Amino acid sequence: MSSSWHTAQTKSNYHFDPTRIDPKWDTVIPVGCLTADWTACTQSILDQSRPATWATRGYAGRDIAPPDAELAAEHADLDRIGMPRDFHLTDLAWDLPPVLAQVVNLFALDDVMARIHVQRPGQLWNLHIDKLQKWCPSHPERVKRFMIQITDWQPGHFWSYGNYVYQGWRAGDVTTFDWQHVPHATANAGHTARITLQLTGIASPDTDLTVERLHHQTYNFKEHIWQNAS
Repeated sequence: MSSSWHTAQTKSNYHFDPTRIDPKWDTVIPVGCLTADWTACTQSILDQSRPATWATRGYAGRDIAPPDAELAAEHADLDRIGMPRDFHLTDLAWDLPPVLAQVVNLFALDDVMARIHVQRPGQLWNLHIDKLQKWCPSHPERVKRFMIQITDWQPGHFWSYGNYVYQGWRAGDVTTFDWQHVPHATANAGHTARITLQLTGIASPDTDLTVERLHHQTYNFKEHIWQNAS
């Protein structure tokens, strides 16, 4: 049986050495910070989110199932490591509140997939390498994935990127990572839900401009203006 994990390893430049920290790979890439108050919409996000498995995660959008061969390889990995195939990785919400739709517009990704990850206590997304080249097979380097944290970090929430553990974020923090090479996972061992907006798509010139500005400024969604980062 084919293994999604082993196939992805052969295509990755990551070192796969658990005793080594290489700053090129074992890291999350900070993009910047957005200034907004999303507390008013968090309850509606929690209410509409639904459990997702590898089969129901939305392969490249809402209700899009992965190809049979790809899902079979992912299920083979779950079988190998002893996880049930119907394990709830996270909850997903696909209907974005208007204030988060504004975030999607700011990043100006072409063919964008926007979904909200609500990872509840006890849920985890097991170690894997993303397969996002389907967005742009001829130029996969133009495919970008951004994570925008909607809630503040709480103890027990974490992401791992290679051998690096990411924690301590604040609502509005924006990050990305080298999805083609870096194995990653996320889990909630805490007491509260972790809410993250995830954007995936093909970078446009406006995307590149937004990322460049976020290195030096923050975008204030209340005033709809760019401001110097403090």
